Amino acid sequence: MTHSLPQVAHEHHERIVKHIDLVPAVADRLLTEDPEDVRASLAELGSFIDGTLIPHVDAAERTLYPELERMFQNRHSMAPMRREHVEVRRLAGEYDKIAARIVGGHLALGEKLALRRVLFQLYALVKVHLAEEEAYLRIVEHGTSTEVADVLAVALEHPIAD
Repeated sequence: MTHSLPQVAHEHHERIVKHIDLVPAVADRLLTEDPEDVRASLAELGSFIDGTLIPHVDAAERTLYPELERMFQNRHSMAPMRREHVEVRRLAGEYDKIAARIVGGHLALGEKLALRRVLFQLYALVKVHLAEEEAYLRIVEHGTSTEVADVLAVALEHPIAD
């Protein structure tokens, strides 16, 4: 069953927000709990980043952003949003690199602080970015034909974690 563009995007954003809203608590736990006790939460977060957040970024760049650039008649009009995607990917890579070190069951204080910094930066960036995307989605919804919106909705669908 095909959903409308706003419905598909909103469902994806809701699932992303559900996970991203847990990030500050996980980051805080790094300083108050043994890393081994936080490992499962970090693994879930890593699965979310790799399995939902990055595919969402990729889908938006393949589908939504080109349509917005067409509408705005400017190939570079989505450059700020694309730069934010570059930063999301960079933070995801940094997260993976630091979180992998917990396998030994220990993170030095500097590593914990570095991981917290990455988590809080990712949290802030994604929260603001999703709000910006919602605004752009309203522009697309009202500025394209139903057929184009339906094609975008199908193209935006990607795996999402519950």
